[in-house]
Amino acid sequence: MDSTGGHRLIITDLVLENFKSYAGEQRVGPFHQRFSSVIGPNGSGKSNVIDAMLFVFGKRAKQLRLSKVSELIHKSTHHRNLDTARVTVNFQEINDLGEQYTVVPDSGFSVTRTAHRNNTSNYYINQRRSNFGEVTEMLKGKGIDLDNNRFLILQGEVEQISMMKPKAQTPHDSSLLGYLEDIIGTQSYVAPIEESAKRLEEIGDRRAVLLGRARATQRERDALEGAKAAAEAYRDKESQCYDANATLLQLFIRDGMRNLDTAQKMLGELDVKLQHEQTKLKDYMANVGAAEQRHAEEQGAHDSVAKELDKAKGEFSKFEQRDVKIREDLKHLKTKRRKFQDVGAKAKIKAQELESAATDADAAAPLLRQKGEELSAQLLTHEKALEEVQEGVKEEVEGHTRALQGVQGDLAPWKAKVADVQARHDLAAAEHGLLATKQKDALLRLQEAKSGAEDAKQAAQAKEQEVHGMEAQLVTCSKELAEARTETGQAEAAMQGLEARQREVRGRLNQKRAELEAQASQGAVVKALMAAKTSGQLPGIYGRLGDLGAIDAKYDVAVSTAGGALNMILVEDTATAQKGVDLLRNSGVGVATFLILEKQMKFAAEMNQQCSPPEGVPRLFDLVRVSDPKLQPAFFYALRNTVVAQDLDQASRIAYGSDARWKRVVTLKGEIINESGTMTGGGAQPRGGRMRLGSSAPRPLDTEAAAADLAKEEQTAQGISQELQLARERLSGARAAVKAAEKAVNQLERGIPCARLQAQAHSDSARDLSSRLDSLQAATQVAAEDVQRMKALEKDMQVATRDLEALRSSMAQLQRKAEELQKAVDEAGGPKLKRLRSLVSETQQAITEAENEATRKEVQAKTARKAAQKTVADESKAATQLAGVVEDIAAREAEMKAMENSALKVMDRVQAREKELAAKATTLETISEEFERVQKEVGIIRQVEVDLQFAIREQQDMTKAEQDKIKGWGKRAAEARSRLAAVSPAGTVVEPKTDEQLEEHTISDLRDRVCVLEEELKAMDPDMGAIEAAARKDAEYATRLAELDAASAERDQVRRTHDDMRKRRLNEFMSGFNSISLKLKEMYQMITLGGDAELELVDSLDPFTEGIVFSVRPPKKSWKNISNLSGGEKTLASLALVFALHHYKPTPLYVMDEIDAALDFRNVSIVAHYIKERTKNAQFIIISLRNNMFELAERLIGIYKVDNASKSAKINPGQHLKQAGTTQSMMLTQQALIPAK
Repeated sequence: MDSTGGHRLIITDLVLENFKSYAGEQRVGPFHQRFSSVIGPNGSGKSNVIDAMLFVFGKRAKQLRLSKVSELIHKSTHHRNLDTARVTVNFQEINDLGEQYTVVPDSGFSVTRTAHRNNTSNYYINQRRSNFGEVTEMLKGKGIDLDNNRFLILQGEVEQISMMKPKAQTPHDSSLLGYLEDIIGTQSYVAPIEESAKRLEEIGDRRAVLLGRARATQRERDALEGAKAAAEAYRDKESQCYDANATLLQLFIRDGMRNLDTAQKMLGELDVKLQHEQTKLKDYMANVGAAEQRHAEEQGAHDSVAKELDKAKGEFSKFEQRDVKIREDLKHLKTKRRKFQDVGAKAKIKAQELESAATDADAAAPLLRQKGEELSAQLLTHEKALEEVQEGVKEEVEGHTRALQGVQGDLAPWKAKVADVQARHDLAAAEHGLLATKQKDALLRLQEAKSGAEDAKQAAQAKEQEVHGMEAQLVTCSKELAEARTETGQAEAAMQGLEARQREVRGRLNQKRAELEAQASQGAVVKALMAAKTSGQLPGIYGRLGDLGAIDAKYDVAVSTAGGALNMILVEDTATAQKGVDLLRNSGVGVATFLILEKQMKFAAEMNQQCSPPEGVPRLFDLVRVSDPKLQPAFFYALRNTVVAQDLDQASRIAYGSDARWKRVVTLKGEIINESGTMTGGGAQPRGGRMRLGSSAPRPLDTEAAAADLAKEEQTAQGISQELQLARERLSGARAAVKAAEKAVNQLERGIPCARLQAQAHSDSARDLSSRLDSLQAATQVAAEDVQRMKALEKDMQVATRDLEALRSSMAQLQRKAEELQKAVDEAGGPKLKRLRSLVSETQQAITEAENEATRKEVQAKTARKAAQKTVADESKAATQLAGVVEDIAAREAEMKAMENSALKVMDRVQAREKELAAKATTLETISEEFERVQKEVGIIRQVEVDLQFAIREQQDMTKAEQDKIKGWGKRAAEARSRLAAVSPAGTVVEPKTDEQLEEHTISDLRDRVCVLEEELKAMDPDMGAIEAAARKDAEYATRLAELDAASAERDQVRRTHDDMRKRRLNEFMSGFNSISLKLKEMYQMITLGGDAELELVDSLDPFTEGIVFSVRPPKKSWKNISNLSGGEKTLASLALVFALHHYKPTPLYVMDEIDAALDFRNVSIVAHYIKERTKNAQFIIISLRNNMFELAERLIGIYKVDNASKSAKINPGQHLKQAGTTQSMMLTQQALIPAK
């Protein structure tokens, strides 16, 4: 919005004739190219200036606060019976050149509208009769937003802009969503999207009907497939099938007997191996006991030394913690020292610079004021000379302009004819190209069909052979799977029971260990106080605050860093705290800080408030689990509203955000941001352990009883672990067998149907492609009508080409005449006029720059001196703070040196125990390796034993299975020979095949032959009419399928178009919305000096479902809905939005009626200065009664009434103020008003 330069449209002036309050012909203007203000008393006719523009722009009488057009005609005491009212708006296009501009040659035009007594009106463009549509299109083309009327804000309408609903409830309502969509341009997608959705539904319904028809035809066609084969030689093939089947079964029996012999031999070998492994296992078990005893003795000695080492390390750890604390304090203090040093030095330099700047500004301001006065005198001389030259060439320029407009009007019909003939030529050429490629596509489809039919036949034969082999394999795998599943079920039941027991025992075991460790870790002070509680000496003590709550281990570091008060001792009341202090003083155990519970009850209301921290992070207090709810206020005292962030980036966003409740943030790594804004983190390892860890609140603990329970639970857990290991070994073997069998069965069960379907699909594909060859062959011939059509199209293209040449020849003379007239207009006036215009413009610009720079220098001097005084005070404050920090650093360094001497003694003890422990660990490792080796060998022997037992069971199962199969095959072979005898000639004796005869056959060949013969027998049907019926159904199915494919393609195309339009609408809208929202925030902050405004999507996933809300935060106030603002605040919000929209999509001019009515003088001044200083690429015409607004205008248009008839006068306030002095500006404004020409 603050850009300068560029090409734009402006209103030069208005000519009103008998319009409303204006009698006769009155010229309002000329208007300044940037900022003009219309002023005058109430009732003088100011608002009629806007009504005049609206009248010319096509608004109806009701939109001008009247019921009919004839009421627009002026009527007063001296003008009672006028018949016509006329308004002319004169426009011209300019090029911005900083503070000046140049007029685009021949860009001026006028739009006129007349109103008659008979309630009719007429439009004129440059005095030529026109109509509403042409006027509207021309003004829109020049950039005036007549659709949304963003350029116009009438009296009282400025607040309504921000009060629009998020989304319109009906198509005729206005809303913020619709308002922005109109401006961004996505409103054009709404109607096409709705139309495509309706069309998509209609196509879907039609496709569903076609799909049902196609499926019905397919079912009817498939029902006839089995009746197509010829029914001949049925008994002969039946005989062949029985013979092949009997021979195949004999081969199965022969192979089964061989497999049975092999399995029985394998069983004998496995029994011998199993006995050998069992003997070896007994020998190794004796060695395991001795190794286990040696390992236990050495482990005890090692653990004793390790315990002593842990104790020494614990002492050293306390020194480390103190060291970390002191180093962190030193680091923080040194940082503060550098900070105060930098602050003092910078403040001193800044004070010197500010004082120097103030002196320079005081010297420059008077010189600039003097320069402005000298230039104003020169400007009067240059303007007078310019007016004399312009008057001399006025008639010459107007004649050429009218002639040029006439020639351009004659050329318009010829250009339209040329465009129409060119379109006919292009359409015929496109259709001719499509017909030429039709034959080529048909040949390609024919070749593809021939190749596809041959490939499908070969693939069908290969798949049929594959199916027969897979069916036999499935029978064997299914039996193996059933046996493996039975074993798995039994093993899983046993293991699940053991695992449930183990989880229960381990849970109890871990809880008891944690409670014992927490009790043992309490310091001497806590133990002394808790002992006093047990004895009844201090009944009102609860214990260390951190021990009274529990938190998940994930937040250990965070709560330990943020909860410094967790080390306090919680007591019931002040008396108990005093008794505790006395006890510690008298016993000499140490010191402690007491937290009084009854004093913390004031936090009860705050801690129970519902809260939703930013970004979904948790409040640290809400994560703490407490056994007694009455203790919660104490934990809220320690943690307050501290929230936990994932990392430092998230913590910074929350802590430095707008919500003051969440100013204290801690990260999972222990980095913390305090309410003051200071940040602490980094350095040594973050500390933890200030609170108990766990998923439930802690409870009181009896140490001796807990230790006994712990030992008992450990013994139970060890026994369960041994049982569970055996159960897992059993289950692992069973699952492996199930997995292998399931994998094989699943593969076969999925593979067989797929293979069958693939074979059938290949056969169907081959038949279908073969049946289509004739039609494809015929399609390669070009149809006679296509040939004729191509010839007709070629003739059409020739005719269109001749017509184009004739039209261009006819309009050549008019083109040349237009060029000559344009040249004459450009040369009118001569070099002298151009030189004078440039001289006036340069002088005006120099005057404005000198005045602005003088004012800026004066303000700069005052500001610099105030800032210098504040900087000197800051320098003194920094020096005082620096002295205190230096003293603190010296104290911390002395404390660290004393602590390091004590820590060295403890470190010597740690090193001695570490050497002793290393020696014990070496011995223990040697014994452990020997023990593990023996155990591993025993485990290997046991695994071999289990494998042998499994192999024996497997061979036994295989033997039984082979025996059962041989028995079944024998029975089936006898049945096959019996049936063969029944269909053979009488007296035929069917004997089993001899061994020599069986050697002539293979199982694979016979299986394939039996399958082929059985399929041929099933297909034999004497109904010969089935073949013809099936062919008819094939043709019908192909037709239905083609119709379905066409509907599917149409649906997919419409769906893609629909989705693409929705996506484009969303992307374009969000791009514009984000740009407008950012600029709105900037505009509102600028004009309110610190406020904030935001456009928000009600539904962040889809802006078009719920719309947009407009929220603002006035300076020093909270966020509010726009409806809850005062009138002035609504006005500022609306203006911010208007300025943001202008930045996004500039319009060349703005007309505003008393937009500052609801604003106080301060805000009026801010808005006025913004319009004057930063709005460089639009023309503002503002009606105002506020001097803070109109005194900043580049030009004032005064409206006043004489004898109930409005008149106007103009003034350039800047020019007269420079001549007469700023102290009498308003007096000169009244005296300098001159009648408009």
